[in-house]
Amino acid sequence: MGIQERKEREFARREEEILDAALHLLDCDDWLSVTVEKIANEAEIGKGTIYKHFPSKNALYAKLTLSFYGGLMSSFQQVSSDLPADEAFRHTATLALRYHLEHPQYRRVVQYCNRGDFKNSATPELLEQFHQVDDQFDRFGDELVQRGIDQGLFANRPIEEMKYGIHACFDGAINTLWEGYCWGRDIDNDRFIDATVEFMLAGLRHVDQ
Repeated sequence: MGIQERKEREFARREEEILDAALHLLDCDDWLSVTVEKIANEAEIGKGTIYKHFPSKNALYAKLTLSFYGGLMSSFQQVSSDLPADEAFRHTATLALRYHLEHPQYRRVVQYCNRGDFKNSATPELLEQFHQVDDQFDRFGDELVQRGIDQGLFANRPIEEMKYGIHACFDGAINTLWEGYCWGRDIDNDRFIDATVEFMLAGLRHVDQ
């Protein structure tokens, strides 16, 4: 291994340590008080080292969030393209909800980066990265719903309108799973996920009378 390759590996390893340290702090109750200095202390490095990897705390948070969404999109590859659209939707939605359930440590940073004030203060470069991710999920969802319409499995309605309901239901389900309770009571995660996915499917299949 050459000197340059060793330096690149060391740089990548250090960046992962920084991200892990930030994620650990963000999973604590006092996460709003997290600073670059606290992240540096957690990673046992100097504050200046963090700025060699990330120009700001928001850039670091964005990296964590984009990594989370990248893993989510990769999980969709498990769903066979040969399945009927309704079954593909069931598998995809279930995978997505379980992915959120299995990665609770990302809850606060993902919610933080989805806030309007974060997007308003983000650099053009960061915004472009988030837009690319949004476009990727939009294309995936649009193609799946359109396939369901073409197969006669989903109602023939404007896809954009159908997505409103899916987004609202999905976002509410994620918050419920991450909070761990619904209407003040603990939930059975498996039953909750199954019921939520079937509810979304019922909306996609519904035909106005």
